[in-house]
Amino acid sequence: PVMQRLAALLLIAMVLAVFAFAPSRDANANGVPQLVKLTYLDGVSNWGPKAAEGVLEFSFAEAYAKVDVKNLTPEAGFTLDGWLIGPAGQVQHVGAITVDATGIGKFEGKLSGLDSYDYNLFVVTARAEGTPVPTKLPAQKSIAGRFTVIRDDTNGASGDVLPQLLPDTGQKPESDTDGSLWRGLYIAAVMTVSIGAVYTIRRIQRRRKG
Repeated sequence: PVMQRLAALLLIAMVLAVFAFAPSRDANANGVPQLVKLTYLDGVSNWGPKAAEGVLEFSFAEAYAKVDVKNLTPEAGFTLDGWLIGPAGQVQHVGAITVDATGIGKFEGKLSGLDSYDYNLFVVTARAEGTPVPTKLPAQKSIAGRFTVIRDDTNGASGDVLPQLLPDTGQKPESDTDGSLWRGLYIAAVMTVSIGAVYTIRRIQRRRKG
């Protein structure tokens, strides 16, 4: 019975080690960065500071969008919004972008009401403060960015976007150092338990032979 229990503990430790060494999966199903550079775009932008820039991160598959902007000095009496625009001119309101006095702003939220996945342009617009979100794109268009959707299945349902060169928004990139450290400690603990179990089994075997 003792040998059986020790063997079972060793088996459990080995299984845990396998899971510990298994590569972690990214939160995004496709693993491709879905990022778009936002600048004062010729032929689109007609309002706001030309030095403004930003980054759009989004996923059609997970239905979320995140926008970070800088140098987008707010003008009194206006509210800023983010919009997705399709090749046929269809528009999808993403959300209001809150900007502080220094021109730094952000938005993060869910994409809702998507009727297609062929949008290829994102635009930050301005509307009169206190007015409802319009059904059409406002005339005042600030920074924008074009992107290309990568089709990853025959049905055309995809959220992959070609990564582009991004501006420095002043934010530090996220690091997985903490996660790697904890995984390393976990693996070390599992291996220690495994070695200890093997050593204990061998000692018992020696005593029985003696």
